[in-house]
Amino acid sequence: MKRNKEREEYRAKGNGYYHLCTDGLKGGLLFNNVAEFAFGMCLMGLICLKYSIRIYAFVLMPNHLHIILSGTGERCLAAFDYLKRKLTARLIQDGYPPLPDDYWFHLEKIEDKEQMKHEILYLLRNPLEKSLAMVGGYLWGSEWLYYSGLADILGGTPAGEMSKRSLSRLFSSEEAIPAHWKIHPYLGLLPDSFVDVSLVRNLFPTPKDLQTALVKDYEVYFQIAGRLGEMAEFSKSELTGIVTQTLQKRFGGKELRSLTETDKGKLAIILHREFGLNSYQISTSIFVREKVVRQLLGSKEIK
Repeated sequence: MKRNKEREEYRAKGNGYYHLCTDGLKGGLLFNNVAEFAFGMCLMGLICLKYSIRIYAFVLMPNHLHIILSGTGERCLAAFDYLKRKLTARLIQDGYPPLPDDYWFHLEKIEDKEQMKHEILYLLRNPLEKSLAMVGGYLWGSEWLYYSGLADILGGTPAGEMSKRSLSRLFSSEEAIPAHWKIHPYLGLLPDSFVDVSLVRNLFPTPKDLQTALVKDYEVYFQIAGRLGEMAEFSKSELTGIVTQTLQKRFGGKELRSLTETDKGKLAIILHREFGLNSYQISTSIFVREKVVRQLLGSKEIK
């Protein structure tokens, strides 16, 4: 009943920009090897072709995927259903369990420019948060496309120079593939074939703008992770950055060592409430014993 209601809600959404995020697959992977990731790259192009949607950013994670796209809610729903069918068939073909019947997704409407920036950054940070790659180094998505010359170096074979049989086998589809789309023997369909890079380049006019935002926007990352039901993960250096930013914004730029015990208590509460940090992370970041931090987090006295 709940799923049917959500389907109708998604179907009723009008034309606009959306963040589509699939469930994290528990106990298994969406993409188990390079060949399956390459197939996923092909599927991203196919949903653009079949459902008249436009993709601006995407990332294929081992057990879920994110897409920033434009289209109607109905077309987004159809695209998800298609992805689920094709990924299930590929998993079965490769000897893995199929996706569960209740495998689902979240479709978030993007209302304005600022939200778009935050949603794109969240998507592009995913491989960094999971320690799968450095900035611009994750191949299975669009991050390396915007300001890298890698697309030109990779080249790829135009689909128009390949046989129909080869394309049908690669895409697992009889869909007519645009002749200018480029196929790479390792990566599958290259993302510059179908990703519209203009949106990201307009929002982040230089490589520095994009890379700086990717490693600085901690608070927004935590907020979006919570909304999508995902876990926000921070490295030691990022925890240091979060503390520094919070001191600048909330404590007039004071140094950590100059804070009173009361101010450190307030800082601990902020780090927990606004960034989801646990007692151990807070303790090691602001140099207060973890027992004291746990007491602070359980106290209602410090607001």
